[in-house]
Amino acid sequence: MKYLRLNLRYAPAAQHPMHRFMSESDAIDRELLVAWNLTAETDITYALFYVVGDRESYETALEAVDTNESYDLTPVHDGTFYAYLRERDTDRFRRFRAAFEQPSLMAVPPLDYRSNGMLTFDVVGEPASLEAVLDQLPKGISAEIREVGEYDARPGIFTTTLTARQREALAAASNVGYYEVPREGSVADVAEALGCAPSTASNHLRKAEARLVEHTVG
Repeated sequence: MKYLRLNLRYAPAAQHPMHRFMSESDAIDRELLVAWNLTAETDITYALFYVVGDRESYETALEAVDTNESYDLTPVHDGTFYAYLRERDTDRFRRFRAAFEQPSLMAVPPLDYRSNGMLTFDVVGEPASLEAVLDQLPKGISAEIREVGEYDARPGIFTTTLTARQREALAAASNVGYYEVPREGSVADVAEALGCAPSTASNHLRKAEARLVEHTVG
C-alpha cells in the first residue's frame, strides 16, 4: 500500500478563517482534524478537531466565522480541547475535497493544521491516484511531498497534547544531556537553551513529562 505524506501550504487568501486565525494569533498552537462526516446535507460537514491552545480565544474567533452553523467545545487538559463543528461548505472546500474523492484514496487522520499556514497529513492508495491528487488541488494551495513509500505508520497522537514550548523544552533537555544516565545537563542548561528562567524551563519540562506519562501508562 503506497502513501504520500503531504505538506500543503495555504496562501492567506486560501486559508479557512480559523486557520488564518492560527497564523495571526499566538492563542492556538495546533489544530488536528481527527474525524469528519459528510452527510446527506450536501452543503454541511461535521468535523471533530483536537486543539492545543486557548479555548476562549478559539471560541471568540469561531463565532465570527460566517459558515459556522453550530459547535461544541469540550476541555481535555489545561490548554487542550475538542471542537465538534457543523459548518457549511464553501466552493474552495468542495474543490479541495474533490481532489481526494477517488475510490482508491484515503486521507489518514489526524490532519495537522499549523500556525504557518501549513497542513500535514498522509494519503494512502494506488500510485496513479496519488499522483493525480497534486494536479487537482485548488488555486492557492501548494503541495510538498515529505515522504513516499509503503505505508507503515503506527497510529497515535499523544505528542500532540504538548504545546510547542513544551516540545522545545524536551528537545533542549535532550540536546544538553538532561535525560542521559548519568545526567549530563541541568535545568539551568535547558533554560539557557530556551532563553528563559530556570523555573520556567522546569515548569515546561514537568508539564510535558506529566502528559507523556499519562498517555503512556493510561
